[in-house]
Amino acid sequence: MKTMQIRTAQSVETEDTFDPTSLRPWADSLELAIVVDTIGQIMEVNRAFARKFGRPTRSWRHESLAALIHPDDLPAHEAMADRLVRPPYHIQREHRWKTAQGWRWIAWEETALRNEFGEITATRAVGRDVTKHRLAEEHFRKISQAVEQAPVSVIITTPGGTPQYVNSRFTQATGYTLETVFENEIPLLRDGHPSEQSYRDCCAILANGGKWSGELKTRRRDGSEAWEFVQNSPIRNAAGEITNLLCLREDISERKALEEQLRHAQKMEDLGAMAGGIAHDFNNIISIVRGYSEMALALPQLDEQLERYMRSVYEAARRASALVEKIMLFSRKSDVRYRPVKVHSLAEEFIGFFTETFPRNIEFERDFQAPQDTIAADPDQLRQLFVNLCVNARDAMPEGGSITVSTRAVPAGSSRRPDLLSTQDYLRIGVSDTGCGMPEDVRRRIFEPFFTTKGESKGTGLGLAVVYGVVKNHDGVMEVLSEVGKGTEFEIFLPLRGSTEAASMPFDWNKGPTIPSGDERVLVVEDEEPIRELLSIALQESGYDVVVVSDGAEAADLILGGDDHFDAVMLDLNMPRMGGIEVLRLLSAGCLRVPVLVMSGHLTREVRRDLEQFSPAAVLAKPFDLGILGNSLRQVLDARKSES
Repeated sequence: MKTMQIRTAQSVETEDTFDPTSLRPWADSLELAIVVDTIGQIMEVNRAFARKFGRPTRSWRHESLAALIHPDDLPAHEAMADRLVRPPYHIQREHRWKTAQGWRWIAWEETALRNEFGEITATRAVGRDVTKHRLAEEHFRKISQAVEQAPVSVIITTPGGTPQYVNSRFTQATGYTLETVFENEIPLLRDGHPSEQSYRDCCAILANGGKWSGELKTRRRDGSEAWEFVQNSPIRNAAGEITNLLCLREDISERKALEEQLRHAQKMEDLGAMAGGIAHDFNNIISIVRGYSEMALALPQLDEQLERYMRSVYEAARRASALVEKIMLFSRKSDVRYRPVKVHSLAEEFIGFFTETFPRNIEFERDFQAPQDTIAADPDQLRQLFVNLCVNARDAMPEGGSITVSTRAVPAGSSRRPDLLSTQDYLRIGVSDTGCGMPEDVRRRIFEPFFTTKGESKGTGLGLAVVYGVVKNHDGVMEVLSEVGKGTEFEIFLPLRGSTEAASMPFDWNKGPTIPSGDERVLVVEDEEPIRELLSIALQESGYDVVVVSDGAEAADLILGGDDHFDAVMLDLNMPRMGGIEVLRLLSAGCLRVPVLVMSGHLTREVRRDLEQFSPAAVLAKPFDLGILGNSLRQVLDARKSES
């Protein structure tokens, strides 16, 4: 027996055979040590293992090792165990173990223990807690992935500005790799600064430990430019010394483009507001010039030379009036001025124009089926509609094709479209092309302001937005049908309705201002003295009994006082003290049935909506011819007589 013990002890020193005392060298070690038999049961642990797992050393015998391993790691742990039965009978592995401190990563070096016959009798494992190292590696991996996959360009340089690292986003955005930057000696921190002084100021801030940020226009490898929001900051070591510089560059080209478009739109908005502000006063002035010119031309035995002069004055006033309309249209602030418009004639006008100006490989076809093509609409806005739709169709056919303009009647209740009123007749206008068509995701966005598929410098993205606005201004409905490779068709449904606004008519030079005579009592409410005088003279010469006041408050006192009876009221809207809308509201509240002819130099959509509440007998836009005013007044008075 004694000989056997000595022999066993010698075997421990000479070969890697099992011995219950094989953990003796690790008894006082800080490393964890354990011996496990061939079926995975613990045979012996050292004191470090016992402390780590929170149980005395002797209590571990015959415990299952698998119970300590994280369930997710157990399959990998068992799979690697097969490598222990093959030379070199040694493996290394890391898994999560359930310790007294919770789940911890432990790295093990495991060796198969064999007897003198080479048979594996047990496994000895020596390990150490590597949780902090694993967490640090995981943390570094996440940071590395975050930097590499960041949506902004990341550049790391030396304190002197020499690039040391660029991420993938930088390469994607600029086309430069780190090698290309090195080869071409590209000064990345200098790129985009408008001047050398600007760059030196940035370097001075960074050298003093500060941060610098700003918007720079940088250049890509292909020569194109991009706006970027750049942030530069120093990187310090544990001693507080600046070891590197960090540069973050975010591409803001799209935002800058939108800002530019917004500034342009705001400029147009401001121009519209300015034009609207002066329109009333300017139209009043034109009304005075036109009115007195008409009256002068109507004088008997007018000197021939003076007549020629007055005609020139009158024509100049008409051109000034047209100029105001163009300014309002240009600024997209023109109100909807309903007039009788023949859609077929308007379409023919543009088809003829486009036939001459569009490429020869584009043909126009007509399909006019609507028996009634005259609608109440704003002709200027309908022109915008036709221009934008036809130009859009042309751009969709770079290789040529055909554009079809069609019309058909949609009687009330004949359409199944839920967005069409069942009690309203409509005129359907169609503009279709044989172009490239649109995918569904593009079709859904075509009416968004500034959305365009035509690329830079080829489209503003406002054309179809304007078309949409014109249709909505006319209380219409629009539908777009498109398929890739098969073309696009725009369907527009405009309501057929009348208009309370007086239509324009040419001035008859021979007859002068034709104001039908009458003897009714008319109240003229106008704050501009020359216009009050003009209307008073013109109406009195036609036999009317005219009372004039300078603002709405005076008119309200007269009408509501009951002392004076008026057959009609000619009412300006924009006046001091009390405006025309307030006068209409008082008349409505007092249930007074006196007919009102509204006059205004600036009929916006908001004003029209307010007027709809009170239903004035007629609406007349300044500047107007005296003949139009007289006929409108006569129609209002005659309509009242027929009702009574």
